[in-house]
Amino acid sequence: MEGLCRNQSIERLDIWRCEIDFSSLTPFIVNNSNLRSLELWNVDISLGNASNLAMALSRRQHESLTRFVLDQNNLDDDSLSEITAALSDYSSLGSLCVMGNQIRREGCLLLGTIFGSSALCLKEVDLCRNELDDEDLQTLAAALTNATTLQRLSLSRIRSITAAGLRALSHLFSSACPVETLFLEEMNIGDEGAEALSDGLMGNTTLKHLVLTPNSAGITSTGWAAFSRLLCDTSSINNTYRSNHTLKHIGGGYHYVPNPDGSDKLFRSGNCFRGIPPAIVQYLKKNKEYHSLQDAAKIKIGWCHTDIPVEVFFEYKLKFLPLLVRWYGRFGTRKCSNCQNEKTREFQRRELSAVYKLIRGMPMLTVG
Repeated sequence: MEGLCRNQSIERLDIWRCEIDFSSLTPFIVNNSNLRSLELWNVDISLGNASNLAMALSRRQHESLTRFVLDQNNLDDDSLSEITAALSDYSSLGSLCVMGNQIRREGCLLLGTIFGSSALCLKEVDLCRNELDDEDLQTLAAALTNATTLQRLSLSRIRSITAAGLRALSHLFSSACPVETLFLEEMNIGDEGAEALSDGLMGNTTLKHLVLTPNSAGITSTGWAAFSRLLCDTSSINNTYRSNHTLKHIGGGYHYVPNPDGSDKLFRSGNCFRGIPPAIVQYLKKNKEYHSLQDAAKIKIGWCHTDIPVEVFFEYKLKFLPLLVRWYGRFGTRKCSNCQNEKTREFQRRELSAVYKLIRGMPMLTVG
């Protein structure tokens, strides 16, 4: 321990399954200006030991720490309060992982408080395997609405959360919180949970990855139908246009790996769409293919609505014809170079049909 305390070059320190008095580790934490990642796994952090750790962190004058992991440390809300108070001025800290502890409602409120009133700019919060229930998640969702830097949130393996808790996430999805990835792995989401998530994501333009475990999520055709409507509501052209064109992935096979510089790299392993209905996979791939939300919306309209009601544009007479041709030309055949020939020909037939109906409706303007 004495040699470690004198070291000022270690960039990552992982401590696993041991008893440690953090007061003896204080010189290392305070003086090492290169420390980027501190990970504590299965280390008992009772309130007294949490105070020692918090004191060491508060005395540290360096801003190099970017990742802090506390996994299965018997950490409760009071201990978390001590530690996060010490971290409140760590402007470079991007990842806070508090997994497998005893965080409840007060801890959820605390996370919202540190986002709103400190220099912390956290991009990732991992609360998987904590003892949260629906009311705790409702508190967390409300507390994180002002988390304007949060990009990833993990609630995986919290099996006490039901559809009522997942419905509370709609507040998060419609807030200023720009979360891009939500982890709900190994959770019994069920059809009601799928419908709650789908309803909450309607109108959302930030969430790209919804990571769950399809084979154990308890979602039947009813729940998948809700996701299908979210991605492409075919009940009308307007509803198709208003569907979600941001979400690019639903399912497993995604995980983040921290880089030495504190950034993260997204890895995709195996078939990330395993267990997802083919129609939903098709819509997700369309969202991924088109970077513009409007482009994705228009291509879905072209594929899903065989009969475009051009009659509503008759009042514009032939002024609308170039726009119609341009729309199909831009979002139809040119964009389908990688599609099957039959699908491309079908899109071309729809284009000709729409032009024919427009011209047929104005014979006096198009004859002679």
